[in-house]
Amino acid sequence: MPAFMLKKIVLGNFSSGPVDPEMADGIDFMVDRLESLGQSELASRLTLNCQNSYVEPHKIRDVPVTIMDVFDQSALSTEAKEEMYKLYPNARRAHLKTGGNFPYLCRSAEVNLYIQIHLLQFHGTRYAAIDPSMISAEELEVQKANLQSNNEQEQPS
Repeated sequence: MPAFMLKKIVLGNFSSGPVDPEMADGIDFMVDRLESLGQSELASRLTLNCQNSYVEPHKIRDVPVTIMDVFDQSALSTEAKEEMYKLYPNARRAHLKTGGNFPYLCRSAEVNLYIQIHLLQFHGTRYAAIDPSMISAEELEVQKANLQSNNEQEQPS
């Protein structure tokens, strides 16, 4: 297909109704990035995105998994989300009230917090995201306290 048809397909999945300013900025950014892609790049990305494949859950049984999801409208169907939850029943769930298709752009602080929570379990192991010599014990304690405080705030009363 020609590039303009592929772009029309992608743009058809973007929110067209009223959204908050951060989500609008995220959509605008992605539209700009979409315009910079050539036909072959766009076709290959759409092919990868639309292929019916997944990581077989039994192969990562011992690997901690966190599934990040938004409660508002996104391109991922409810059925696809439910199927993912079934395939990874032991996965932690990181829910964002809003974020649309691009929560990592418009809700970056919340997404980063969930990533930090996920990565915290690897601190001090060979899978750590940062060399332990680069972070002081004091900084680690501050980060743990912040994460615990945020987790307590998210817990329903």
